[in-house]
Amino acid sequence: MEIMAKDMLCNEVAGSSVSAGSGESCTTDSIAMSVITLTTDFGCDNWFVGTMKGVIKKINSDAEIVDITHAVRSQNIFEAAFILGNAYAYFPAGTIHTVVVDPGVGSDRHALVVKSSRYYFVAPDNGVLSFAMEREEVEKIVNIESEKYMLHPVSATFHGRDVFAPASAYLSLGVEPEEFGPSVKEIIRLKPSVPRKLGEREVVGHVLCVDPFGNMITDVTESFLEELLGSSRAKRLRILVRDREIDRIRETYAQGRENELIALIGSSGHMEFAMNQGRASDILGMQEGENFILRVI
Repeated sequence: MEIMAKDMLCNEVAGSSVSAGSGESCTTDSIAMSVITLTTDFGCDNWFVGTMKGVIKKINSDAEIVDITHAVRSQNIFEAAFILGNAYAYFPAGTIHTVVVDPGVGSDRHALVVKSSRYYFVAPDNGVLSFAMEREEVEKIVNIESEKYMLHPVSATFHGRDVFAPASAYLSLGVEPEEFGPSVKEIIRLKPSVPRKLGEREVVGHVLCVDPFGNMITDVTESFLEELLGSSRAKRLRILVRDREIDRIRETYAQGRENELIALIGSSGHMEFAMNQGRASDILGMQEGENFILRVI
């Protein structure tokens, strides 16, 4: 297992006069000390996440690693994409966002480095970057092929350790995306879930996901709702969810009575079904992808 650490990379990346193993810090402007975020479905009761962090730190001991989450449900690409899409833009420019939710590990799927005008993304090409790419101006996409920036031997089942963690660490040291492999024109994008209009005043919405509090996040966005209501937010709504009816959009969870099913616009900008001091998902028994009716009356 060979790892080219920071002091060895200084000369190669930046033409620094610092010699390998000298113990001196590489201080050239081209060496970026970026934040690296991790989003995975590994959980925290095993060695996977810690091993990835060890690989990153061994290559760049100054790397700042931030966990977005390791609680993505196993192999749930949509959930990973939605979580990343809601979190990534709150980090400083230059952050390297690394996502490892990878049902196709070991297959011929691409392993990507994506550079946008603000961030870097390191992830399998399976749709996990879909929501982030909707809002980013993409400048470069490459497939990670250079063995120079991998751990060896490369496991067929743990690319988080052997491919994605090293790539993220080397990016944080200033290695340019094109050094990792050939350019890729397009990446896989998940088909977006959008409300379906049945008429000018009625739509079918869909549940996107359930958060840890049992709130059910839908594909009805605040902007879509404003368009549906027109100039007057005072128009009445009727939302039919299973055998329940909701007649207004609240502003906070606390505006609902205890165990009352309510709708509100959450921090993601999407309409949610929630329950004050309860779990809406348990009461409704709905799963991702199920429908509800929203009417303006």
